[in-house]
Amino acid sequence: MVISEKIDGIEVISFKTDRINALNVDAIRPGIIKLFETPYTKVVIDLDGVNYLDSTAFAMILHLLRVSHSNYCSIRLCGLSESARELFELLQLHKALDIHTDRESCLESYRRGPSY
Repeated sequence: MVISEKIDGIEVISFKTDRINALNVDAIRPGIIKLFETPYTKVVIDLDGVNYLDSTAFAMILHLLRVSHSNYCSIRLCGLSESARELFELLQLHKALDIHTDRESCLESYRRGPSY
């Protein structure tokens, strides 16, 4: 369900599903949380192709944000669908998260400057 790859020292997570919801979030979360066990890890969560996020998906993302900060890691999102982007803005989560339009711009943001 979770695809993990390393690009230029940055962990990039993508998904084999078009939905993240209460039915699959418990299978997704552990694979991502383990990345934050190593301090200063840089993570990109690429939501390209994910068309549906429910409240448990948003809760998981916020939990990942807290876990990442507690171990001096950073997390950035990219590839949000238009409806997901609107929800992030409605919930004011775009102010707490570093969100980019696509994977390449997200990776480039890590290459350009400080990530912590």
